Amino acid sequence: MKRKGNLYQEIYKFENILSAFNEVCKNTKNKKKVANLKEYKCIYISRIYNILKNKEYKPGPFNVFTIYEPKERRIVSQNMQDKIINHLVARYILYPAILPCLLDVNVASRKGLGTSEGVRLAKNFHRICKVKYKTYYILKCDISKFFASIDHAILKQKLKRRIKDKDALRIVFDIIEIEENGLSIGAMTSQVLAIFYLNDMDHFIKETLKIKYYLRYQDGATRF
Repeated sequence: MKRKGNLYQEIYKFENILSAFNEVCKNTKNKKKVANLKEYKCIYISRIYNILKNKEYKPGPFNVFTIYEPKERRIVSQNMQDKIINHLVARYILYPAILPCLLDVNVASRKGLGTSEGVRLAKNFHRICKVKYKTYYILKCDISKFFASIDHAILKQKLKRRIKDKDALRIVFDIIEIEENGLSIGAMTSQVLAIFYLNDMDHFIKETLKIKYYLRYQDGATRF
């Protein structure tokens, strides 16, 4: 599959910045932050446009907190400007470069898929196996601390095989390198990069091992 070029210019198009701005406003629960964002809408959009067009963006530090349900996790949040730019990078650089190479059995964090589709597929595989086989087994796997264990060097090499736009790679790499190790849970780019990281494994399982009944949600995999 050909590497994607001409991606960076998409993130500073006015209509794309406006779309990301509206998306962040819609999905941010802190009403005070949203009110502030809307009050200075023109300033935010103009500043983001100039920063991105002039290739001057440097990601700010994350705000870090820990949740303990359903298990202990380190979560990050961003300031509103960084969050908007993160959405732009995810939607207009990572999506076009990454989504075409993903298999539909990788159901996490994509429109039309997600948890409900994973459950539907699992039930369907279970039904088929009950009819076809007298005895069958289900192997369920999970990678411990998956986001924290993602290797930056490996991830970057994978991205270079999908993206040839040097400016696009630079901004993605800058976002990756905010964290000393792994990827942060909470950023939109992290969700996309995480589902991509194990994509080679998905293709190996389906195309080399010829496993028919297989699905993955982020780092968790189920084989019937």
